[in-house]
Amino acid sequence: MRLAAIFAISFACIATPAAAVAGPSLAKAPLMAQVDRLTQLLRDSSAVGYPEATMAQAVDLRADRQLVLAVFTVEGFGRGNNHSQYLAAFETDADKSPPYYTLLDVIRIAGKGWRGIDKLNAKVTQSKGGDIAIAVDALEVGPEDAPNFPSKKTVIRVLLKNGRLAEQSQRR
Repeated sequence: MRLAAIFAISFACIATPAAAVAGPSLAKAPLMAQVDRLTQLLRDSSAVGYPEATMAQAVDLRADRQLVLAVFTVEGFGRGNNHSQYLAAFETDADKSPPYYTLLDVIRIAGKGWRGIDKLNAKVTQSKGGDIAIAVDALEVGPEDAPNFPSKKTVIRVLLKNGRLAEQSQRR
């Protein structure tokens, strides 16, 4: 019986998505509910969300603000074998229990045949004016890569300004 319990606990740890919402300052259920709402808005009639691939990161900003970034995947557009990854920015109200995640903005950030994010480890800086610069490591599809297997390292630079996300052009 004890061996069965150890196996069950071990399996639960392995089966839990490693990249899913984690960290002491994130409430999983409320954030995943917001991501699910976004998925419903962004999908077409055949696409579905892939919640197991959702990644989130909380970032403390100045003036007691917390920014929560979430990268989530919607797959199967047009009944095809394709997907898109989206970056959503939320602000959280820490005074509420459980916390509520207010959507600031969302943009398509990656997808099949373009680029992919396999780990969300964003670097975030805030200017004195309040603009927030976000840098996310990603992989781009190179000339020799299959569409679902990007290998060229890149950094996606996004600016959150006046409540809107906008990707910044790549500097070469």
